[in-house]
Amino acid sequence: MPPTSVAHELDDPEVVASPFRAAIGRARIEALSGSGPVLEQHRAAAERPAFEYRLVKRRGKRSAEVAAWNDLGRKGWELVGVTDRHAAFKRRVARRVSR
Repeated sequence: MPPTSVAHELDDPEVVASPFRAAIGRARIEALSGSGPVLEQHRAAAERPAFEYRLVKRRGKRSAEVAAWNDLGRKGWELVGVTDRHAAFKRRVARRVSR
């Protein structure tokens, strides 16, 4: 078969596409439209909040701890847990989008 007839055959809308060509076509459409499973997962991850965590060793004096914890609260830290020796805090941080 001459190359011109192959090229004509590929451009012919009546030619049935192979599963491979169909998958490539769908991937191209998803990429150009900005959708698809990989992009959706990336968007979902970008929309989830990100946190940083901090452990503070307890000193024993409740009044000193409460004052320090209130200061952390004013800075955006949230108390999420207390043990005999530590207090755990977290706060939301802005996600950095890397490109």
